[in-house]
Amino acid sequence: MTNPMSGADDAVIRLRGVSKSYIEGVAVLDGVNLDVLPSTVTALIGANGSGKSTLVKILSGYHAPDKGSHISLAGEAIDGHVIPSMARAAGVRFVHQDSQLVPGLSVLENMLVGTYQSALLAPVKWAKERRRLQAMVERYGVDVDIRADAATLSLATAAKLSVLRAIGAAHDEHLTALILDEPTAALGRDDAREMLAWIRDLAVSEKVGVLLIGHRLDEILAASDRVAVLRSGRIVALEDASDVTHEDLVRHIVGRSIESYYPERDVRASGETVFRVEGLHGRRVRHLSFVAAKGEVIGVTGLPGSGFEDVPILLMDPSTGATGQITIGATPVDVAHASIERRIELGMALIPADRKVTAIATGVSVTENLSLVNIGRFIRHGILSRRAEADYATGLVHEYGVSPADPGVSAGSLSGGNQQKVVIAKWMSNEPGVLVLHEPTQAVDVGAKSDIFRLIASAAEKGMVAVISSVEYEDLAHLCNRVLVMANGVVTSELHGEHLSAENLTAAAFRSTAA
Repeated sequence: MTNPMSGADDAVIRLRGVSKSYIEGVAVLDGVNLDVLPSTVTALIGANGSGKSTLVKILSGYHAPDKGSHISLAGEAIDGHVIPSMARAAGVRFVHQDSQLVPGLSVLENMLVGTYQSALLAPVKWAKERRRLQAMVERYGVDVDIRADAATLSLATAAKLSVLRAIGAAHDEHLTALILDEPTAALGRDDAREMLAWIRDLAVSEKVGVLLIGHRLDEILAASDRVAVLRSGRIVALEDASDVTHEDLVRHIVGRSIESYYPERDVRASGETVFRVEGLHGRRVRHLSFVAAKGEVIGVTGLPGSGFEDVPILLMDPSTGATGQITIGATPVDVAHASIERRIELGMALIPADRKVTAIATGVSVTENLSLVNIGRFIRHGILSRRAEADYATGLVHEYGVSPADPGVSAGSLSGGNQQKVVIAKWMSNEPGVLVLHEPTQAVDVGAKSDIFRLIASAAEKGMVAVISSVEYEDLAHLCNRVLVMANGVVTSELHGEHLSAENLTAAAFRSTAA
């Protein structure tokens, strides 16, 4: 482990012995030492509950650290609680994971929310603001029409503008550090790579120190100069990114080797066919057909845009205009006409990729999310039994390892990994015969990923069919019995047995597209 004191003389953020306990004797952060250096991207990674969010909240002034913690921002020592105005004056800016632009407003209007430069009771000086913003996007190399509706922007451009909004929030104040919380969580691989390359260029050109909170380890290694790993509130590794591998980071994060990170894949012999897809056609998919035996885990992948991303919604939702037939057990289902409710009734369930949009209600409790699809079982004589509902949710929270283990908390307060566990628990508790999952570990840290993989493998061992649509080749290679590789909307190859590896899946995806 690199000495955390090294290179600290010019640190824009310096942490020494930073601790935080919400309950006496229970440390969420335990003596954290970390430096963020100018012109450098320092990544901070760790499992759910490792303390990442708490550290960011201390730096932003949301939480006060424990007595004895020492924090320095831009060379100025902070005594005790960081006041937000102190961080701002020191040139420290924050971009939170949910810092989204508002559709229906122009880029200019979005960028000026809360920062209008106008006198009391005087109109906004739009011409001045327009010139200022145009100069900013040109300076930072963002190709965008500032008059455009934010809804028309690519995800990568919107993410960059969220960073620029934070940078420009105080206008003339000097920028020394950027703290970015999962800036690529909503982005695909290509957009994420572009975004992180832009951040790295910004750090170097502006001599800014970047603290990057992330979970996609390959992106972290490519974009960062140094990587710090938090586990159970402590920095357990601080290394140059060039000196560590994906496997090293997994071992640091979960405290064990990558071999135990994935569940052992049970290579089951084909038995009774319980799920059949015939001639599925729609969007970018053309005449997809495959069968699955009881307990099989089947992957569907390819390069972005190859069509594999559409398979989950085509299988589940008739509003897509898809055609073809699926057979669940012995019951044939017309894809074009059978309702979602009918498919659920026959034993299908879908875990969508856009968790916060279509999979979880963030504004209500975990209990309400978990009971939603089974609400009828908690009604007694026409009245909802809150006790029965709460007992049910409590059992699922413990069974599926949701943290905190309190079903009464808001689902929106959970980390991404724990939100995904709630979604999986909601549907798996119904014991579906066929579970379709679209990027099941998107925006999920490696500790939660390991738990989710175990849940999928355990359900498959009990006979459930899992169809996983994902671009995570390593995960598919370890979880699946077979993987279908798509290009231009059709299956171009199928890998299984000794041929199923991340390397072979990558080669097949690129080879298929080239062909």
